Amino acid sequence: MRKTYITTMPDQAGAFLTATKVITEVGGNIVRVNYNRAVDTNTLLIEVEADEQQQERISKRLEEVKYLVDDPGMRQIILIELVLPDRPGALLPTLEVIKDHEVNIPYINSQENGTPYQNFKMGLLVENTAEIKGLLDDLSQICEVRVLDYEATDRLLDSTIFYVTFANKLREMLGLSQDETNGALSSANKVMQVLDKRHESPREAFENILRFANLVAEHRGERFAPKVSSHRLDPELTLHVIEPPFGGNTYVLEYYEALLFIDCGLGCFKEEMAGVLGELFPGFDERRKSIVLTQADVDAAGLGSMFDTVYLVRDSYDNFAAEQRGRGGLRERKASNAPFVALSKIVSSYVPPQLGHLAVIGERTGDDPLEFIGSIRFGNWLFEVFEGAGGHVVGETVIACAELGIVFTGDLMANRDGMSAEQLEYEQLQPYLMTSYDANPALADACREELAERYAGYTILPGRGPVIWRS
Repeated sequence: MRKTYITTMPDQAGAFLTATKVITEVGGNIVRVNYNRAVDTNTLLIEVEADEQQQERISKRLEEVKYLVDDPGMRQIILIELVLPDRPGALLPTLEVIKDHEVNIPYINSQENGTPYQNFKMGLLVENTAEIKGLLDDLSQICEVRVLDYEATDRLLDSTIFYVTFANKLREMLGLSQDETNGALSSANKVMQVLDKRHESPREAFENILRFANLVAEHRGERFAPKVSSHRLDPELTLHVIEPPFGGNTYVLEYYEALLFIDCGLGCFKEEMAGVLGELFPGFDERRKSIVLTQADVDAAGLGSMFDTVYLVRDSYDNFAAEQRGRGGLRERKASNAPFVALSKIVSSYVPPQLGHLAVIGERTGDDPLEFIGSIRFGNWLFEVFEGAGGHVVGETVIACAELGIVFTGDLMANRDGMSAEQLEYEQLQPYLMTSYDANPALADACREELAERYAGYTILPGRGPVIWRS
């Protein structure tokens, strides 16, 4: 085991030799030493590798020669690294924060490395856990903070280091900006608080969010390979199906130059989807394009800002209006859900559609599991729009065309048969990312039963997974 000793020794020749003899005689191995005379002429940090009994003997011997600081069990060093731009004055804001928190820095070390960044290693003397927690939080709002080494102290400090490390992993995996990382830090802190109140370990929840982030990182750029197929529904109408590596499907109805989308997947793949759509539809940017959303979740509405008109139900409109006003969407109304959803939005690069582009189709007024609220005409075809009772999510929407025999179900139905390994992994992650797959499972089941009965014999276009073609 390793232990860091904060030693206070006389500023005279042979002081370090004395400490070294003590450690060597007991059988300990010195693995790191830090000293900066300009910062503190007396404080020396010595990290020692030894077994538990040897560490106890080393502590006792250092106390005997009066080299250990008072109350050694209550004080320790946290070794951190600040990643800062290599430019004049970059370090100043961090030093101001450290000064404001009145935390002692026994040592600091940095050297330029030929990159646009400098890594400043610092030792922070922990005497007040709450103060160190606040300091780490504030430093992380300025730059990337890596916790290199520390000895477990108490739950508060352990939790802080846990979520700071988590946010840094997200930053590295996804290339997050400082503002995005700050949002991740804030949400991760709140997740820790929620789980702490439930007396639950944060490990599984954070690992699942990192799995989601890893899926995103692994499918960016040229590695984004959706399944794309085109089907002639009528001599004048073509259906294009885009199944992403994971997340919600995108459907496109093409009638001459006009395009009507049903959902649009995750915002993190905006550039990749723009490339796919540009190849599929020459002159895509100049075409008239509208979209109907089956729900306001991140994996259905992530590219909503790309469209001239976004058709949706009143409940979904209210969701986006609340987000624009900084109040959080429908899934975030429950305080315990909000930080999980917020992290999912950061990972998926979610940007809500602009309110000025939204067109409300209608709203529910009754109690039916699936209620007709209006219709949309595209080309020569009429599409009826129904809203569910909110079992999956408030605002869940179904779009059907009796003449064509097709129904877009959104996430009220997902076809797991034929899904790829990545798509199935995303399915497993869904309950963790959005806190639950269905907001009200009983209501959702009732809606699905009516959906299956009403549209028996139709081609089913699910929210995720392959199309179920009618026989």
